[in-house]
Amino acid sequence: MNSKFKISDIDWLMIITLTCILTIGNIYLYSASIKSFHNQIKWIMIGTVVMLSIIKVGYGKFLIIAYPIYLGVVSLLVAVLFLRPHRGAHSWIDLPGFSIQPSELAKVAIILALSRCLMNKRDQFTLKGLVLPIVITMFPVALILKQPDLGTAMVIIPVMLVILFVSGARKTHLLSNILIGLVSAIPMWMFILKQYQKNRILAFISPDKFAAREAYQLIMSIITIGSGGIFGAGWRNGVSNKLGLLPDRHTDFIFVVIAEEGGFIVAGVLLLLFLLFVICGLNTAASTKEPGGRIIATGATALIGIQVIINIGVVEAILPTTGITLPLISYGGSSMLSTFILIGLILSVGNTKTTVFHKETFLGKND
Repeated sequence: MNSKFKISDIDWLMIITLTCILTIGNIYLYSASIKSFHNQIKWIMIGTVVMLSIIKVGYGKFLIIAYPIYLGVVSLLVAVLFLRPHRGAHSWIDLPGFSIQPSELAKVAIILALSRCLMNKRDQFTLKGLVLPIVITMFPVALILKQPDLGTAMVIIPVMLVILFVSGARKTHLLSNILIGLVSAIPMWMFILKQYQKNRILAFISPDKFAAREAYQLIMSIITIGSGGIFGAGWRNGVSNKLGLLPDRHTDFIFVVIAEEGGFIVAGVLLLLFLLFVICGLNTAASTKEPGGRIIATGATALIGIQVIINIGVVEAILPTTGITLPLISYGGSSMLSTFILIGLILSVGNTKTTVFHKETFLGKND
């Protein structure tokens, strides 16, 4: 299999866009939390090394071991349920010197497993052929909901639909599954969602009734973003940021700090950079002949883009409050690492456009 590393084939526009996003993010993360900024730099360095390693190795090697990676991550999702909870959620595995969040790794594992499952098949054209991809996705999603982590589940499910669509699934079949998902929301509300998650949704619908608790963060977010105006209050001059009036301002709500201190201009530039990043990723997918690589590039790009949409939608009160990071911006080692892995896979796909994988590749008959 041909997966030689070529500097000339690297998508430098994506690299430049990535650098600009990270620069803006770190400037305002420093304003929100100096300690988090220093830790974030460490994770960016680790993520960069991992990203370059993935490009060097080639995405094809990860396709070959996609199922073992998937099973390993699912094992971690099961194991974390038996560990000590953090802030009421079984989401973290503590290791010497740092913690890891398996649900972040699950995003990567699901995309790889779906790519391996769908790359050389055509039965996804039938309703029966969608069963295995849906099971591959929904089993870890069920474990993630058990933690509970509704935000990550909200990202993974639409990514699955995007991957199935680009793999050739019929629109009518996808619509049928969407309808089933909507109907399943009723028992999910009754038996799966925790009370605080229900309150967040109710607070989104009627914020006045929950202003003192569940809707406080939502209301403060809207006020803070509006106070930034066109030009912002200036770096490290945001009142809500300086006084600590907004919870999670260095993690899930970091965009609010950017809007308050950088105003509409900086926030708008950041959103345009994310849009350019998504365009680069989709262009890589569109120009890739190999189906496994095309699915990986599409899925990874869609995941990052959808996560940006959900995070911005939450902080601007377009969506109910849920814990979801802004990729490459919010503080979080696991989130940063998983995003760099996804970017490494996208760049690797673009770097090996001529690679074509056959069945023998996965049977160990072709080197």
